[in-house]
Amino acid sequence: MTLEEIGSISLELISKREPSIFISLGSLTVMQARKDPAYRALIKEAALVICDGAGVSSAVKFLSGRKIERLTGVDLVPFFFKLAEEKGLKIFILGSKKDVIAEAARVLKKSYPKADICGYLDGYFDIINPVEVINVIKKTSPDILLVGLGQPRQEKWLKENLKALAVPVTMGVGGSFDVIAGKIKRAPVVFRKLGLEWLFRMMIEPWRLKRNAALAGFIYLIIKNKLTGGKE
Repeated sequence: MTLEEIGSISLELISKREPSIFISLGSLTVMQARKDPAYRALIKEAALVICDGAGVSSAVKFLSGRKIERLTGVDLVPFFFKLAEEKGLKIFILGSKKDVIAEAARVLKKSYPKADICGYLDGYFDIINPVEVINVIKKTSPDILLVGLGQPRQEKWLKENLKALAVPVTMGVGGSFDVIAGKIKRAPVVFRKLGLEWLFRMMIEPWRLKRNAALAGFIYLIIKNKLTGGKE
Protein backbone atom coordinates (compact mmCIF):
# COMPACT_ATOMS: atom_id res chain seq x y z
CA MET A 1 0.00 0.00 0.00
CA THR A 2 1.51 3.32 -1.10
CA LEU A 3 0.72 6.82 0.13
CA GLU A 4 -0.86 7.57 -3.23
CA GLU A 5 -3.21 4.59 -2.83
CA ILE A 6 -4.07 5.57 0.73
CA GLY A 7 -4.88 9.08 -0.46
CA SER A 8 -7.08 7.80 -3.27
CA ILE A 9 -9.03 5.46 -0.97
CA SER A 10 -9.40 8.22 1.63
CA LEU A 11 -10.84 10.68 -0.88
CA GLU A 12 -13.30 8.08 -2.16
CA LEU A 13 -14.55 7.34 1.37
CA ILE A 14 -14.82 11.06 2.13
CA SER A 15 -16.83 11.68 -1.03
CA LYS A 16 -19.27 8.97 0.06
CA ARG A 17 -19.23 10.09 3.73
CA GLU A 18 -18.76 6.43 4.57
CA PRO A 19 -17.42 5.91 8.14
CA SER A 20 -14.36 3.66 8.09
CA ILE A 21 -11.32 2.59 10.07
CA PHE A 22 -7.73 2.39 8.85
CA ILE A 23 -5.43 0.19 10.93
CA SER A 24 -1.64 0.12 11.27
CA LEU A 25 -0.43 -3.46 11.52
CA GLY A 26 2.84 -4.13 13.32
CA SER A 27 4.26 -7.34 14.76
CA LEU A 28 2.98 -6.48 18.25
CA THR A 29 -0.49 -5.87 16.80
CA VAL A 30 -0.42 -9.32 15.20
CA MET A 31 0.42 -10.95 18.53
CA GLN A 32 -2.27 -8.97 20.36
CA ALA A 33 -4.85 -9.97 17.75
CA ARG A 34 -3.99 -13.67 18.12
CA LYS A 35 -5.04 -13.51 21.79
CA ASP A 36 -8.04 -11.22 21.24
CA PRO A 37 -10.73 -12.53 18.84
CA ALA A 38 -12.65 -9.22 18.89
CA TYR A 39 -9.51 -7.28 17.95
CA ARG A 40 -8.71 -9.82 15.24
CA ALA A 41 -12.20 -9.44 13.76
CA LEU A 42 -11.86 -5.65 13.89
CA ILE A 43 -8.64 -5.81 11.85
CA LYS A 44 -10.25 -8.09 9.26
CA GLU A 45 -13.20 -5.70 8.90
CA ALA A 46 -11.05 -2.55 8.56
CA ALA A 47 -11.36 -0.53 5.36
CA LEU A 48 -7.59 -0.47 5.08
CA VAL A 49 -4.74 -2.29 6.85
CA ILE A 50 -1.38 -0.54 6.56
CA CYS A 51 1.99 -2.15 7.25
CA ASP A 52 3.60 -0.45 10.25
CA GLY A 53 6.99 -1.94 10.99
CA ALA A 54 9.85 -3.97 9.58
CA GLY A 55 8.55 -7.14 11.23
CA VAL A 56 5.39 -7.32 9.15
CA SER A 57 7.02 -6.21 5.88
CA SER A 58 9.83 -8.76 6.35
CA ALA A 59 7.28 -11.47 7.20
CA VAL A 60 5.28 -10.77 4.04
CA LYS A 61 8.43 -10.93 1.91
CA PHE A 62 9.56 -14.14 3.65
CA LEU A 63 6.19 -15.86 3.27
CA SER A 64 5.09 -14.64 -0.15
CA GLY A 65 8.05 -12.94 -1.81
CA ARG A 66 6.07 -9.68 -2.06
CA LYS A 67 7.66 -6.40 -1.06
CA ILE A 68 5.34 -3.97 0.74
CA GLU A 69 5.92 -0.41 1.90
CA ARG A 70 6.23 0.36 5.61
CA LEU A 71 4.33 3.42 6.82
CA THR A 72 4.31 4.36 10.49
CA GLY A 73 1.76 6.54 12.25
CA VAL A 74 4.36 9.30 12.48
CA ASP A 75 4.67 9.15 8.67
CA LEU A 76 0.91 9.08 8.10
CA VAL A 77 -0.06 12.05 10.29
CA PRO A 78 1.88 14.53 8.09
CA PHE A 79 0.54 12.76 5.00
CA PHE A 80 -3.07 13.28 6.07
CA PHE A 81 -2.37 16.92 6.91
CA LYS A 82 -0.80 17.48 3.51
CA LEU A 83 -3.84 15.83 1.92
CA ALA A 84 -6.10 18.11 3.95
CA GLU A 85 -4.16 21.15 2.72
CA GLU A 86 -4.41 20.11 -0.90
CA LYS A 87 -8.05 19.01 -0.86
CA GLY A 88 -9.57 21.41 1.68
CA LEU A 89 -10.35 18.70 4.24
CA LYS A 90 -11.05 19.01 7.96
CA ILE A 91 -9.03 17.05 10.53
CA PHE A 92 -9.72 16.37 14.22
CA ILE A 93 -6.95 14.96 16.43
CA LEU A 94 -7.55 13.09 19.69
CA GLY A 95 -5.12 11.61 22.20
CA SER A 96 -2.12 12.13 24.51
CA LYS A 97 -2.09 14.57 27.43
CA LYS A 98 -3.75 17.97 27.22
CA ASP A 99 -0.50 19.93 26.83
CA VAL A 100 0.90 17.41 24.34
CA ILE A 101 -2.08 17.39 21.98
CA ALA A 102 -2.21 21.20 22.11
CA GLU A 103 1.48 21.41 21.17
CA ALA A 104 1.04 18.80 18.43
CA ALA A 105 -1.85 20.84 17.00
CA ARG A 106 0.32 23.98 17.08
CA VAL A 107 3.24 22.26 15.33
CA LEU A 108 0.98 20.72 12.69
CA LYS A 109 -0.80 24.01 12.06
CA LYS A 110 2.55 25.75 11.60
CA SER A 111 3.74 23.05 9.19
CA TYR A 112 0.44 22.85 7.29
CA PRO A 113 -1.16 26.31 7.62
CA LYS A 114 -3.85 25.60 5.03
CA ALA A 115 -5.00 22.40 6.74
CA ASP A 116 -8.22 22.87 8.70
CA ILE A 117 -7.68 21.50 12.22
CA CYS A 118 -11.32 21.64 13.23
CA GLY A 119 -10.60 20.51 16.79
CA TYR A 120 -8.47 18.54 19.21
CA LEU A 121 -8.97 16.79 22.56
CA ASP A 122 -6.64 14.93 24.92
CA GLY A 123 -7.01 11.20 25.44
CA TYR A 124 -7.78 11.33 29.15
CA PHE A 125 -11.54 11.37 28.86
CA ASP A 126 -12.46 8.20 30.79
CA ILE A 127 -14.06 10.29 33.52
CA ILE A 128 -16.09 12.27 30.99
CA ASN A 129 -19.32 11.02 29.49
CA PRO A 130 -18.16 9.42 26.19
CA VAL A 131 -21.23 10.89 24.51
CA GLU A 132 -19.89 14.39 25.19
CA VAL A 133 -16.57 13.56 23.50
CA ILE A 134 -18.38 12.11 20.50
CA ASN A 135 -20.66 15.15 20.30
CA VAL A 136 -17.68 17.54 20.33
CA ILE A 137 -16.09 15.66 17.43
CA LYS A 138 -19.33 15.20 15.52
CA LYS A 139 -20.21 18.90 15.82
CA THR A 140 -17.04 19.84 13.89
CA SER A 141 -17.89 17.35 11.10
CA PRO A 142 -14.29 16.30 10.32
CA ASP A 143 -13.32 14.37 7.21
CA ILE A 144 -10.42 12.70 9.02
CA LEU A 145 -10.09 11.70 12.69
CA LEU A 146 -6.65 10.67 13.98
CA VAL A 147 -6.65 9.00 17.40
CA GLY A 148 -3.61 8.41 19.60
CA LEU A 149 -4.75 6.21 22.48
CA GLY A 150 -2.43 3.26 21.93
CA GLN A 151 -3.26 -0.13 20.47
CA PRO A 152 -5.68 -1.81 20.79
CA ARG A 153 -7.62 0.79 22.78
CA GLN A 154 -7.74 3.33 19.95
CA GLU A 155 -9.08 0.85 17.39
CA LYS A 156 -11.65 -0.61 19.79
CA TRP A 157 -12.85 2.87 20.72
CA LEU A 158 -13.21 3.80 17.05
CA LYS A 159 -15.06 0.58 16.27
CA GLU A 160 -17.45 1.06 19.18
CA ASN A 161 -18.24 4.65 18.23
CA LEU A 162 -17.79 4.62 14.45
CA LYS A 163 -21.45 5.10 13.52
CA ALA A 164 -21.98 7.80 16.13
CA LEU A 165 -18.85 9.69 15.05
CA ALA A 166 -19.83 9.53 11.36
CA VAL A 167 -16.28 10.38 10.22
CA PRO A 168 -15.27 8.95 6.81
CA VAL A 169 -11.60 8.31 7.60
CA THR A 170 -10.53 7.34 11.12
CA MET A 171 -7.20 5.90 12.18
CA GLY A 172 -5.26 5.11 15.33
CA VAL A 173 -1.79 6.66 15.28
CA GLY A 174 -0.39 5.48 18.62
CA GLY A 175 2.19 7.83 20.13
CA SER A 176 2.58 9.98 17.01
CA PHE A 177 1.36 13.15 18.72
CA ASP A 178 4.02 12.79 21.44
CA VAL A 179 6.70 12.58 18.74
CA ILE A 180 5.27 15.53 16.79
CA ALA A 181 5.05 17.61 19.98
CA GLY A 182 8.70 16.81 20.76
CA LYS A 183 7.93 14.87 23.94
CA ILE A 184 9.35 11.63 22.55
CA LYS A 185 12.43 11.50 20.33
CA ARG A 186 11.94 9.76 17.00
CA ALA A 187 14.45 7.15 15.90
CA PRO A 188 17.30 8.57 13.76
CA VAL A 189 17.01 8.07 10.00
CA VAL A 190 19.62 5.29 9.98
CA PHE A 191 17.51 3.24 12.42
CA ARG A 192 14.37 3.86 10.38
CA LYS A 193 16.00 2.83 7.10
CA LEU A 194 17.18 -0.41 8.67
CA GLY A 195 13.77 -1.08 10.21
CA LEU A 196 15.22 -0.85 13.72
CA GLU A 197 12.92 1.75 15.26
CA TRP A 198 11.97 -0.83 17.90
CA LEU A 199 15.64 -1.19 18.95
CA PHE A 200 16.06 2.58 19.31
CA ARG A 201 12.86 2.79 21.38
CA MET A 202 14.11 0.01 23.63
CA MET A 203 17.47 1.74 24.08
CA ILE A 204 15.89 4.97 25.34
CA GLU A 205 12.89 3.31 27.03
CA PRO A 206 14.12 0.08 28.69
CA TRP A 207 10.63 -0.62 30.05
CA ARG A 208 9.73 -1.69 26.51
CA LEU A 209 11.94 -4.80 26.85
CA LYS A 210 9.08 -6.95 28.17
CA ARG A 211 6.75 -5.59 25.51
CA ASN A 212 9.23 -6.29 22.73
CA ALA A 213 9.60 -9.86 23.97
CA ALA A 214 6.48 -10.46 21.87
CA LEU A 215 8.75 -10.07 18.82
CA ALA A 216 10.26 -13.47 19.57
CA GLY A 217 6.78 -14.97 19.48
CA PHE A 218 6.08 -13.20 16.20
CA ILE A 219 9.25 -14.56 14.59
CA TYR A 220 8.37 -18.07 15.77
CA LEU A 221 4.87 -17.70 14.33
CA ILE A 222 6.19 -16.62 10.92
CA ILE A 223 8.70 -19.47 10.70
CA LYS A 224 6.00 -21.94 11.74
CA ASN A 225 3.71 -20.53 9.04
CA LYS A 226 6.43 -21.03 6.45
CA LEU A 227 7.04 -24.61 7.50
CA THR A 228 3.36 -25.55 7.70
CA GLY A 229 2.38 -23.86 4.47
CA GLY A 230 0.43 -21.02 6.08
CA LYS A 231 -1.87 -23.14 8.23
CA GLU A 232 -1.19 -21.13 11.37
